[in-house]
Amino acid sequence: MKKKTITEFEWLIMRLLWEKGVLSVKEVWQTLFPGGERAYTTIQTIMDRMVKKRFLQKKKIGLVNFYRPRVDEKTMKKEATEKFVNTTFNGSFGSMAAFLLNQGKFSRKELEQIKELLDQKEGEVNETGHFSR
Repeated sequence: MKKKTITEFEWLIMRLLWEKGVLSVKEVWQTLFPGGERAYTTIQTIMDRMVKKRFLQKKKIGLVNFYRPRVDEKTMKKEATEKFVNTTFNGSFGSMAAFLLNQGKFSRKELEQIKELLDQKEGEVNETGHFSR
């Protein structure tokens, strides 16, 4: 089965729901667009589409629909990253990592964290030469 794609706008909504848990359309709208930059009905339409895509679950309490994530953040980030790497770097996570290291501007603390992670991952390499998961 083909995985559903998620738009930039949907990521915004997902990040808010991962942080807050359960919200109504009105709460999402007021939090993300306090100045009314987007119409309430636009948010409602997008969130209903996200239910159909199985990103969100909807539950009606009284007259209000409440939404919560159906998919955890780590799973969605993993799927999005794999799709990006397959499309952009021909499936090579190493090529992506090298590109990011050459392009990125890192603080000393971030570089130390990267070094620690590399040391940790090096210890996890299995007999086939790949990281175990």
